[in-house]
Amino acid sequence: MQAHSFSPPSTGIRRFFVLGLAAFTTLLGAWEMHRLLSVKGITETEWVLLGLFSLCFAWICLSFWTAVAGFLQMLVGGRVPGLRQPTAEEQKAPLTRRTTVVMPIHNEDPASVFANVQATYESLAATGHLEAFDFYVLSDSTRAEAWVAEELAWADLCRRVGGQGRIFYRRRSDNTGKKAGNLSDFCERWGRHYDFMVVLDADSLMTGDTLVTLARLMELNPQAGILQAPPRCVGKMTLFARLQQFAGQVYGPVVGAGAAAWQLGESNYWGHNAIIRVSAFIEHCGLPVLPGKQPFGGHILSHDFVEAALMRRAGYTVWLLSDVGGSYEQSPPHLLAYAQRDRRWCQGNLQHLSLVMAGGLHPLSRGHFLMGVMSYVASPLWLIFLLTGLGAALQDRFVEPVYFTSERTLFPVWPTFDVEGARRMMFLSLGMLLVPKLFGLFLTFLDSEASRNMGGRIRLALSVVLETAISMLLAPVMMLFQSHFVFGTVLGYRVSWSSQQRDDADLPWSEAARRHWGHTVFGVVLAVASAALSRDLLLWLSPVVAGLLLSIPMSVWTARASLGTWAAKLGLFLIPEERVEHPLLVRAQALSEQKLETVDDGLKRVLTDPRAHALHLALLEEQPGPSIASIELATARRKLLSGQQDALSTQEKSMVLLDPATLAEARLRFMSQTS
Repeated sequence: MQAHSFSPPSTGIRRFFVLGLAAFTTLLGAWEMHRLLSVKGITETEWVLLGLFSLCFAWICLSFWTAVAGFLQMLVGGRVPGLRQPTAEEQKAPLTRRTTVVMPIHNEDPASVFANVQATYESLAATGHLEAFDFYVLSDSTRAEAWVAEELAWADLCRRVGGQGRIFYRRRSDNTGKKAGNLSDFCERWGRHYDFMVVLDADSLMTGDTLVTLARLMELNPQAGILQAPPRCVGKMTLFARLQQFAGQVYGPVVGAGAAAWQLGESNYWGHNAIIRVSAFIEHCGLPVLPGKQPFGGHILSHDFVEAALMRRAGYTVWLLSDVGGSYEQSPPHLLAYAQRDRRWCQGNLQHLSLVMAGGLHPLSRGHFLMGVMSYVASPLWLIFLLTGLGAALQDRFVEPVYFTSERTLFPVWPTFDVEGARRMMFLSLGMLLVPKLFGLFLTFLDSEASRNMGGRIRLALSVVLETAISMLLAPVMMLFQSHFVFGTVLGYRVSWSSQQRDDADLPWSEAARRHWGHTVFGVVLAVASAALSRDLLLWLSPVVAGLLLSIPMSVWTARASLGTWAAKLGLFLIPEERVEHPLLVRAQALSEQKLETVDDGLKRVLTDPRAHALHLALLEEQPGPSIASIELATARRKLLSGQQDALSTQEKSMVLLDPATLAEARLRFMSQTS
């Protein structure tokens, strides 16, 4: 049965404030740019320039007015209307519905994964509401070593916390649909046993209080389909990661509060650190397989936006809970790891173009699709705008001005370029990008405890200045990365599904040079071309040129944990969780540093270790894998039983690990040989 949507009385004025002012500001900016370009009459190139500017400026305006809405919301205080909040008595009452916490993983470090699970589990147990929750680790790991190590780590975790019958582990042998398929498989097998489902990523952490808050809000609001708790980045020491953590702490709440303030019950889902109404998810959020081949066809990569749109289409609301804390994740350790993740997200967001006009969607759901596309398309648009501007400047140098128009006149028309107007446009654009940072800084200043825990107001302000400067240097590099991703997707390049790099590790100079040499060359060409046209033009483009020329050393330096540690010692880029130890984060870090049993060869470990063998067979019985082609299995079986284990391919090892009969016979032979 569908739930009824709920729109607070202030919905219209909230959206008119943000969307209306964004549209009005865009029109003013486009009109001013048209005036600047029409000094000699607008050429075809300049019309293209005007169109590109209008699109990019509209994106800036929407972000700016969203930040203004967030600033006002946080300044005034209070919750966004639309969700019923629990009373004091209801907050003390036991939960009446069942919730499962699921963590899909793919070739991750088992020590980190199960440390996060244990820390979250223990935090939940401390609330006294553990009986209302179960935990599932849903593995899509393809490497035998990761698979067997996960089984052992799960068994150890259950033993340590007494989690038998409450913490479960399942590995899929068929990775169809990737993460979305993993969750879909879980829902088909076990979802009906639960009312709500909290989805975590492999690097996610959530406090027990937050889990209880999410479950209680879902109980009190039957029209709610998804509640998104925005995660904050924590736990990394590289300079790049520290910059991300700091920005998320200071600026992130402003943007999040702004999005929540005008999107209300038509907000979005980010794929993790959120709670979902399971029955509605199963009934209405099945993902279509897009027609055609990848990159635009096939299984949907960015499933979260689509699931939020389908949930809203079914009459359920989707909320961003910007005021709910206790939700955490980790940032990529360096720029290249960040770009690798962005590559997959880019293809997934561009797939949404084919869904924008799908029937029955709420207008804001269509808007989310377009905003997701624009978050990546904005980079090639800025790049084309930059190149078109250079082309227009080149054309302007060689095209003679028209002094006498077609109308009869005795006096010539002297074209003059409005330098002051151009400067106003530049400072307006920069201001709209920088003011949201100042909003975040001002709000942090108002919180004396937060300011003190971030190094004090002076160091906090200095951190904002330095973060802004470094971000300006990295922005042109990300512009080229994302432009490459967009053009590559359009040309048919398919992204591979691989696990993310999560550990802090220095980036080799050779790797940085290999990935950034093109950016450096482009920076040289851009500098030479702009200098040949005008020194003033080179001055205007100097932030872009500097970022590209410094791309290799900036990528290397920001990847260093030593620089991040040094900055922290100086009181820069600090977040409160570092100054005031957070029990959940401290516990997860301590658990992750404990050494687990290493598994160098998954098949060998199952054959030689009685505990691993028994555990593996028991899990195979509970969760049988798919049928295996007899010829392929027979070949792998023959190699193994004839003592040629080293000759087995990765695929053959996986086949053997899925066949209990072969494992049992191979185990008997091993025992007879060693006795």
